[in-house]
Amino acid sequence: MKPIRNLFVKLVLLSLLLAIELAMVLVPHAHSFGNFVLVPAGLMVVIVALAFMDLRQGPTVVYLFVAGGLVGLLILLGLGTMDPLTRTMHYVPEYYAPAQPNR
Repeated sequence: MKPIRNLFVKLVLLSLLLAIELAMVLVPHAHSFGNFVLVPAGLMVVIVALAFMDLRQGPTVVYLFVAGGLVGLLILLGLGTMDPLTRTMHYVPEYYAPAQPNR
């Protein structure tokens, strides 16, 4: 009976963290503390990694794959956050605009 109870506790904890994350998104002016939304998401990742993937009891090669996955995730997150900074608007002067037909 104890494994089912542990699974239920983990499920409730993950559900509470999801509810907190969704509540933080729905708050007005959420952009001012947008990075704090990552805290419940990070806790959810830690719970899943430690509770369901049994990373504490794995061999050394498991830690290498976890480190590689985290490096890949950081690269993707870094590229995703830098993308809006590289987009610029180039305004075209009026004399380069296509000619309007006379009607």
